[in-house]
Amino acid sequence: MKTLFISLLILGHALGSKPVVNHPGAGGVSILTVNPEVSTIAWKAEKTTGSHLGTIKIQSGSLTMYCGQLSKGNVLIDMGSLSVTDLSAPDKQKLENNLRGDNFFDIEKFPQAKLEIVSVDHKSEKIHHFVTVLSNLTLHGITKQIVFTADVAKSDRTDFAGQADIVINRQDFSIATNNIKYNTFINKNIRLHVTLQARADQQISSL
Repeated sequence: MKTLFISLLILGHALGSKPVVNHPGAGGVSILTVNPEVSTIAWKAEKTTGSHLGTIKIQSGSLTMYCGQLSKGNVLIDMGSLSVTDLSAPDKQKLENNLRGDNFFDIEKFPQAKLEIVSVDHKSEKIHHFVTVLSNLTLHGITKQIVFTADVAKSDRTDFAGQADIVINRQDFSIATNNIKYNTFINKNIRLHVTLQARADQQISSL
């Protein structure tokens, strides 16, 4: 009888309890999904005779927000979408094929790149909207740690918008290092302008 009474109390408590609200309170954690339609990567590569411009599409990604601030995340980059925007046919297609080939990014072997956000320093965010991001970039099958400054336009538990100018050394990723001509006449730095927008897809209740 005593066991039955305790079981009824537990059942009554479960039936009468309030449902769990799937939204984080202050101090909570939320997961935002990167929107590839409005998130972009623009690149610039320089050489002794000039420069070239282009874009690469973001395939997918997610950002983890803690107390409405960026905490960590992952962004997958579709290297097969690499395009040149400052040339017209047939030079455009010729350069794109070369960049996608094994002289440069070898996208058949390495179709994706990945940016993993490891940690974020928010010391300047409240006043200047800048954060310092520590990340791991995997490109051309090589992972290197990079640090960059991001300009945060919007940051809360359900929305994020920001942009960053990132400079990477192609030699760190063994890009165009085997060809003497390319390695001599192409600047080692590749400049990336990244814009990210993300919105809540799923949320974890407050800690």
